Amino acid sequence: MDAAGSIREFALAFPQSREDHPFGPDAHVFKVGGGSTMFAILGDGPPVSVTLKLTREEREVALELPFVSEARYVGRYGWITARIEDEDCLEATLEWMRESYWLKAPEDVREAAWA
Repeated sequence: MDAAGSIREFALAFPQSREDHPFGPDAHVFKVGGGSTMFAILGDGPPVSVTLKLTREEREVALELPFVSEARYVGRYGWITARIEDEDCLEATLEWMRESYWLKAPEDVREAAWA
């Protein structure tokens, strides 16, 4: 399982998403739109991990899972970190990444997707 490759490919498939490395080469930051708005951070590991933003309700559910923790530094703003331990963890994380993207995407990007 190439979890990091799958996550990177998934993140870059969203409209106007791009990869950046403002925290160094080991942290793959995925941004949306022309600014600095992050929607996910991929850590190559081991273990591979993804930090992303969720709604309050989704975050509460996610934090009940053993592979999810509150994100360092930004956890108080609704961000979680998921460790990718198996295929089930990967599937859940990809769904959360989709949510994080739409939460962080600028309004014009969201509108263009529905047009």
